[in-house]
Amino acid sequence: MHRWTLSAAIGAAVMISSAGSAHAAQPVVSGSYNRDEEGSDAAFQAIESALAGLPSAQRPLARMSMRKSIATSRFRISLAGSRFSIKYDAKTPIVLWIGGEPVRWKLVEGLVFHVSAKANGDAVSLTFRGDDSERTTVYRSVGEQLVEETTIISPLLSTPISYKLVYNREN
Repeated sequence: MHRWTLSAAIGAAVMISSAGSAHAAQPVVSGSYNRDEEGSDAAFQAIESALAGLPSAQRPLARMSMRKSIATSRFRISLAGSRFSIKYDAKTPIVLWIGGEPVRWKLVEGLVFHVSAKANGDAVSLTFRGDDSERTTVYRSVGEQLVEETTIISPLLSTPISYKLVYNREN
């Protein structure tokens, strides 16, 4: 009887441990992703709210650079060892080494960023540094979805812009 009680206690401990790890973070998964509008924040609205305090002459350029950086509904990520690449819609892919030197990436004419990547546990963080802003985006897999949490800072803004976008895996 004593052995059965001990075995049951060990079995229960294993089941509790397993249940807790079912929601643990997992590495970023390579694949194609489409935005889940319902699960995502209203990123454009967050940008517009932050820009409302700028003088009207500065708003158009700031709006263009900040909105262009999130005007994507799908992308493809590839992660192999410490080599990371991401391709937003029809834009030029970003290919770099996690923890390596920043690479130069042109979003559109007149918007050039130096992009670097680092690992944050099971997440991958990209930092885009431009002439007048810095955007840090953290990608983390949650089940079949990829969660993107972004913060934009700029000397033009009184406070950082933060938002979360959720993407569903296609394949």
